[in-house]
Amino acid sequence: MSPAHVFKIYIWLVDTVASGHLTKDDIDRRWAHSTVNEYGEMTFPSRKFHRYKEDILTLFGINIRCNRKSGYYYIDSDSETNQWDDMRRYVISAFTFKAVIDEAEDVQANLMFEPIPAGTQYLTTIMRAISSRKQLLVTYHSFERSTDYDMFLSPYCLRVFKQRWYVVGKASTHDKEVRIYALDRIVDMHMLDNDFTIPRGFSPQSFFADYYGVFRNAEPCLLRIDATPRAALFLRSLPLHHSQRELTRIEAAALHTDPENIVFEYFVAPTFDFIQQLRTFGAELRVLAPLSLAKQMQTDAEQLLARYT
Repeated sequence: MSPAHVFKIYIWLVDTVASGHLTKDDIDRRWAHSTVNEYGEMTFPSRKFHRYKEDILTLFGINIRCNRKSGYYYIDSDSETNQWDDMRRYVISAFTFKAVIDEAEDVQANLMFEPIPAGTQYLTTIMRAISSRKQLLVTYHSFERSTDYDMFLSPYCLRVFKQRWYVVGKASTHDKEVRIYALDRIVDMHMLDNDFTIPRGFSPQSFFADYYGVFRNAEPCLLRIDATPRAALFLRSLPLHHSQRELTRIEAAALHTDPENIVFEYFVAPTFDFIQQLRTFGAELRVLAPLSLAKQMQTDAEQLLARYT
């Protein structure tokens, strides 16, 4: 069975359990009629079932558990990720969408997509390496170097941000730090027999908790922005960060801002990614704190204006 097909089974199993109130017998009946059941098995073999549950926990942080009283299987929302639903919707929607367009070829000409950077062909290999705790031999092209270089990479987790995939781990070239590598800059990759151990307590969610995007070149701090009512609509519908909080009118009044505007507060690192996102709002958003970031935004705006005058 190919790694790609195993990945499809992972998705099927998560989606099936997430539908709710299913015993192992119920899962077996659905498996017997599943399109990913390529061998026509009448039941989901118990050993395979439990092995795949462990793989899913390792790869995605999704813990499939069983209520011993009722016999129902469920997704543990208190598991390591606590954001399993976002991951599930992202991945499963991709598979569901592909199945739909495969069956409706006449609508394919009416669909438009954003170009996806290279590197996604390495996803399966990286996930297998994370699951089996095997190192990767990676040839990497960094924007900071003039030539490609090889490294032994111990992959801890994967992250997707703005259509780009990244692998997080420790490399032989940077033994002391956990670093982030873009898949579209990988030239070549092979999985090795060398074992590695993910540090106890490492969590992708904790690693990125106080950051936006993939850069970690700044320290987290209390950050406030003043947004126009129009910009506030976008921020409410899609928060910039999980720490986003909208200040009350009384709290905002103490900051002497425009009473028509809305003030949002974050605890996040003002990294390159986050600053770039703030800039997309243009004049509809103003940084209030920290003062150093407000001055940086002002300087950048003045330099931008100078380029056009």
